Amino acid sequence: MNENPPSKLIFGFVIGILAGVIAILFAQYVFKDDDSKEVAKSPLDQQLQAGSDKKNNSNKPPKLSLVDTRSDKGSSSSKDSEDEKKEKEDDESSAAWEALKALGDAKAEAEVKAQTEELATRLKLTPAQKETLGGFLSDKVARNSAAGLRLLTGKATVADMIASDDEDYSMVDEKMRELLSGEQLEEYEAYAEEREVERIEKKTKEDLAGIEEIPGITEEQLREAWDALIEINAKEKPGTLLNENSTREEFISVIDDALDSRVESMRPIFTEEQLGAYKIGIDGFRKIISGMVPEE
Repeated sequence: MNENPPSKLIFGFVIGILAGVIAILFAQYVFKDDDSKEVAKSPLDQQLQAGSDKKNNSNKPPKLSLVDTRSDKGSSSSKDSEDEKKEKEDDESSAAWEALKALGDAKAEAEVKAQTEELATRLKLTPAQKETLGGFLSDKVARNSAAGLRLLTGKATVADMIASDDEDYSMVDEKMRELLSGEQLEEYEAYAEEREVERIEKKTKEDLAGIEEIPGITEEQLREAWDALIEINAKEKPGTLLNENSTREEFISVIDDALDSRVESMRPIFTEEQLGAYKIGIDGFRKIISGMVPEE
C-alpha cells in the first residue's frame, strides 16, 4: 500500500475550515521557501541571541587577573564577531520580513481595488457606496493579514486562527446588506451566492486531490466522493461555525466534527483498505491541529 496519500487527504479542509490554515493563506501570496524559513526562525534567533549574551556576561574574567589574557582577548574578539554576525542576521531577517509584508500588503491592496471595481460596476454603486465597499474589503484583508502574521510568529490566539480565514466574508456581507437595498441588494446576494459556489467547488477539488492518490480508487468512487464532499463543504461556510469568541474546546470540536463527517461520508464509497488509508491522514491531521491550537 502507498504510505504517502494521507498527506493531502484533507488539504481542502485545512484551507477552508481552519483559519490557521489559514495563516498559511497569507504566506501563499508572498513567501518563498527559503525566505519563509529564514523569517520564521527570527523569534528563535532572538532567544538564542539573548541566551548567548547571558552566557557571555557570566563568563567575564575578574577585573584583576594575573593570568595572561592574550588568548582571552582573542576569544572576546571572536565572541564580538559572533554577536555582530547574529545581529546582522537578525537585521537581515527583519528586513526580509518587512519586505515580504510590504509585498503582501501591495498585492492585497491591488486585489481589494480590483474586487471593488468589479462589484461597483456590477451593482451600479454610487461613488459613496463604492468608497464604503472598498473600506469594508480593506478592513477584512487587514484583519486576515494581521491574524496570519501572528500565527506565523507563534503569537496567535484561537481568535487569530479564526480571523485569518480569508474566505470568511460574513462581516462584509452583513455590512453590505445594511448598505444596499432593492435591485442592488438582489444583485449582491446573487454575487455572494456565486462566490460561495466557487468556494465549495474549490474546496471539494482540494479534498478530492488527496483522495485520488489512494491506491485502487476508481472513477466511479471519485464521482461519489465528489458528491459527498460537495454537501460537506456547503455546510462548512466560513463565519457560521466559529466566531472570535469561540474557545479552544469549541474550535477543536468543530475540527473533529468536520473530520469525522468526512470519514463517515467515505465509508459507503471506499473499500475497507481505502478507508483505512483515508483515516490515517485524518487522524494525523487531527493530532497536528491539536498541537497547533494555542492553550487559553
